[in-house]
Amino acid sequence: MSTTSTPSHILIHRHLPGTGPQEGSTELEAEMGVWERVDRELRRTGQLVSGWALSSPSTTVGTPAELPSSETIFAVHALAVASDAEAESIAARMPHLEYGSTEIRKLMV
Repeated sequence: MSTTSTPSHILIHRHLPGTGPQEGSTELEAEMGVWERVDRELRRTGQLVSGWALSSPSTTVGTPAELPSSETIFAVHALAVASDAEAESIAARMPHLEYGSTEIRKLMV
């Protein structure tokens, strides 16, 4: 468990558009419940500094970077954890991993 609220890692959540539970489905409702439980637990332990769901589509300024397999970034979590292994353990709990991915980035703080 982290004892600091300074973020150390960012989790960047991606999926391929059209995959996973569809808007308005019971599957999406169930997945959102899992996201809420994970966020609640991470807040309780002090590991979640903040989390954001991102709207689509996005706007890019400058030269756009090509995302792997045209994946869309849909959410970001800022974590305060003691190690890369702790961040990886949290990333492995994300409910979208059957149809998407979570990139773990250590912050330069």
